[in-house]
Amino acid sequence: MSMILFGGVTFLAAAFRGVTGFGYALIAALGLLFLPSPAAGIPFILVSDLLLTCFLLLDRDQGRVDWAVSGLLLAMGFAGALCGSLVAASLDEGTSRLLVAATIFGAACVALVREPPHWLRHRAIGGAIAFTVGVLLAAFAVGGPLIAAWLLAGGRDRRTIKGTLAVFFGAVDALSLAGRAMVGAIDPGVVGLLATYTAPTLAGFAAGRLLSARLGIEGWRRLASGGLFAVAVAGLIQTAVTLGLSLTTPS
Repeated sequence: MSMILFGGVTFLAAAFRGVTGFGYALIAALGLLFLPSPAAGIPFILVSDLLLTCFLLLDRDQGRVDWAVSGLLLAMGFAGALCGSLVAASLDEGTSRLLVAATIFGAACVALVREPPHWLRHRAIGGAIAFTVGVLLAAFAVGGPLIAAWLLAGGRDRRTIKGTLAVFFGAVDALSLAGRAMVGAIDPGVVGLLATYTAPTLAGFAAGRLLSARLGIEGWRRLASGGLFAVAVAGLIQTAVTLGLSLTTPS
């Protein structure tokens, strides 16, 4: 039953990504609760997110990139991803589950902020955020809304934000997987997860793209904000449950 539930989560996550252009990893990470260990689940999310990113960049309307800031983001994101791979290799299963749940909640809360404060716009802050997101993506496959908040605060052209995020996530996901492989932080079980869940993930993305073509701007905003609110609530509940289990389980 838990495997069926994870399949449903990755389908919904991919559909949300297909509609909004973001949020796959944020939602799919909620499904890690249904897997025996996040050691295979997190690499699966990274691979799936990378695959969906490639499809997104093939869309000319979605794939425009702001190259003026991409260099900074990629350089700092790469550095963070290397550090995050080391963090992932050093965490035990219980700590990893707790940190994933807390990161989901925090990232979803950030994503709910429609107008980030202007003081976020400085390039030094952008570099620090990119490094932090690189660590979070490599270790927990979650954290992207922080980069989106910085881009929005800087007054960047909103038409290029999805493409810029896609380039950043795709590159950092790839390096995160490479870093995890080098430090032995990829569970062999990821092969089985890819064989089982790639099809429902792609089906969900296709369904999301079809729905996106029928949604107006207002419908898109309502779906995006409602979905993020639901993720924030689910992340808070998951954090509380995981923390409760960690406190009640004898060491």
